[in-house]
Amino acid sequence: ANMPYKAQPTSYDYDAPLSEAGDLTEKYFALRDVIRKFEKVPEGVIPPSTPKFAYGKVALKKLKTVEDALTILCPPGPVKSLYPLTFIQVKQYFGFVLYRTTLPQDCSDPTPLSSPLSGVHDRAYVAVDGVPQGVLERSAVTSLNITGKAGATLDLLVENMGRVNYGRYINDFKGLVSNLTLGSKILTDWMIFPLDTENAVHRPLQDWNGYNKRHHKKALAHTSSNYTLPAFYMGNFSIPSGIPDLPQDTFIQFPGWTKGQVWINGFNLGRYWPVRGPQVTLFVPRHILVTSAPNTIVVLELERAPCGDNGPELCTVEFVDRPVISATSTSGHHPPGLPD
Repeated sequence: ANMPYKAQPTSYDYDAPLSEAGDLTEKYFALRDVIRKFEKVPEGVIPPSTPKFAYGKVALKKLKTVEDALTILCPPGPVKSLYPLTFIQVKQYFGFVLYRTTLPQDCSDPTPLSSPLSGVHDRAYVAVDGVPQGVLERSAVTSLNITGKAGATLDLLVENMGRVNYGRYINDFKGLVSNLTLGSKILTDWMIFPLDTENAVHRPLQDWNGYNKRHHKKALAHTSSNYTLPAFYMGNFSIPSGIPDLPQDTFIQFPGWTKGQVWINGFNLGRYWPVRGPQVTLFVPRHILVTSAPNTIVVLELERAPCGDNGPELCTVEFVDRPVISATSTSGHHPPGLPD
């Protein structure tokens, strides 16, 4: 409820007597010891922790960048407006909106793209003609130098990272809530794409096949950048046969990934951001896993995937049998200029 804005992690593991997986913690037993000094504690066997299973590594294949998937993510097409509209003005209540305009002038020299009133709520991934430029972040990074020719396409994928839910800042609008400037000029003539990621991840694979060659070639030419274009990745894994009592609860981690969101069998599991921490793994309840068919993982990586555009050989996630929720990962990409 206080500024500067800081997003909460996905985990519901708030150091409670029960963990997010429903297991008893040391705090549970400490509380029970205190209570039994004053009250009678019911007799009986304490329920054991639920079994966990490490399903191992799963390779993911790149499907499409967000830019290339706009027909899947926003079937009705964009809303047009002279100035930016907030999420709620385009009937988008969570997730992502892509804001698109063109550069009004040549920017052969790095030119500041700025949000003078800190109007990026909450995080924007910036690209010019399909080339990543960097990130604008609420209360942290309000200006970013970009380059490009007049008429080039400027895209900002804006992420809602969660609303303030009490206090004086409770009216927490999302999106571009004030104008952006390029140098001294206010940017106008926006096309605004509300993205329906929840329906998109349920679409059949054939809808995702193929690349936009123009953007794909440009992205390949810029793999040395600190960023790759926001993109979707997909992989499948099967529950091992011959092992009783499967599926079991598990935890997923993202070695080498940076920041994004993950769905398993269409269920929105949550967000990962291991370089910021403290949460490194996400809890995967067994009820969303199936044994009758392969389980499908879809990852939306927003900053940089470990495999870039070079293939799936290093692009893996891993299922482990214990949580890591009080750490930060140093294996992923950590863009310069952002706080640790």
